[in-house]
Amino acid sequence: MTPMQPPSPTDLPSASRLLRSTLTALLVAVGLLVVIVLPAEYGIDPTGLGRPLGLTQMGEIKTALAREVAADEAADAAALDEAEAAIETMEATTPSAPADSAWRDVTVVPLGPGEGKELKLIMAQGMTAEFLWDVEGGVVNHDTHGDSAGAPKSYVGYRKGTGVRADSGALTALMDGAHGWYWRNRGTAPVTVTLRTRGDYAALKKRY
Repeated sequence: MTPMQPPSPTDLPSASRLLRSTLTALLVAVGLLVVIVLPAEYGIDPTGLGRPLGLTQMGEIKTALAREVAADEAADAAALDEAEAAIETMEATTPSAPADSAWRDVTVVPLGPGEGKELKLIMAQGMTAEFLWDVEGGVVNHDTHGDSAGAPKSYVGYRKGTGVRADSGALTALMDGAHGWYWRNRGTAPVTVTLRTRGDYAALKKRY
C-alpha cells in the first residue's frame, strides 16, 4: 500500500482565495437573510423581492400571530392578577360568619372530653329559624332533632353528623315542641360550640 503524500504548498488554496471564499459565503448568507429570512419570518422586505415571492405575506402573518399571542398572554396575566387580588380582598374583608349583631341569640357551649349537651328552640309547627354553629378546638358529633310539646311524646330527626366542625341552614318545625341540637365531644381535648340563631321561635332553652 502506497503511503499518502502530504499536499504540496502549490495544491493548497492561497490566503487571498480563502478570503474570497469567506467573503462570498458571507455575502450569500447576508443575501439569504435579506431576501428570504427577513421577509418570511418578520415581514421585512428591504429588496422588494419578498412580496412577489409570497415571503413577505408569510412573514406578516407570522408577525401578526406573534403579536396576538403576546397580547393574549398579557391579557391572561392581567386577568390572573386581578383574580388573585380579588380573592385576597375577599379573604381579607369577608368574615367567616355573619357578625353576632345580625343574630337574635348567640350561645357558647363548652364541651369537655366525652361530654354531651343540648340546646333547643321552642317552636310551633311551621316556624322557621336560621342557625349557624361552629366548633373551636376540634370537632363534634351532632344530632339535630325535635321533641313534641305534649303527650304522647314524639320525636323527629332532621340531620346527624360525625366529626363535624360547623353546620348552618334553616330549621322548620314539623310539630309543636322543642327543636335543636345535641352535641357530643368524642375527642380527648375540650372544645367550644358557638350557636347563632334567629327567626321564628318563642325561646331558646338549654337542656343541661
